[in-house]
Amino acid sequence: MINLLISHNNYNKIIKFVIFRTLLDLKKHLIIEFKLKCKYIDLNFKNETPIRGMGKFNLEKGIILRTFDSYKLERWNLDNKEIKCEIIEIDDYEIEQKITFTKKITAKSYKPPSYEIKSGESYTEQSFNIDSKSDFPSL
Repeated sequence: MINLLISHNNYNKIIKFVIFRTLLDLKKHLIIEFKLKCKYIDLNFKNETPIRGMGKFNLEKGIILRTFDSYKLERWNLDNKEIKCEIIEIDDYEIEQKITFTKKITAKSYKPPSYEIKSGESYTEQSFNIDSKSDFPSL
């Protein structure tokens, strides 16, 4: 659980949010919670020092990049922490829809070309003499 100390237009509010949701889910929740008329917001974090964790993203002071919207909040070291941030309303940004790749299923399976060894006259066994000058001529 994350405790967010949110400020917007001189109004402060403490919001608790689960860590297993994405950053975009948090932004949508804040739009509803503050009754904003914009479609998208940016978050400007006001923490004094960067929040770091082994194997996690760093959360530094400033506006978080929009490319992180699809990541879950557990990717940062935010569990049981209080974080100060400010909401910045954005009117001219459309949220990109996630495009999922679906593999086309074909009924036919791949079969490599078969090479048949014909028995009898097409296959002849050869033997070489290692000491023979005709089989192994000198260079």
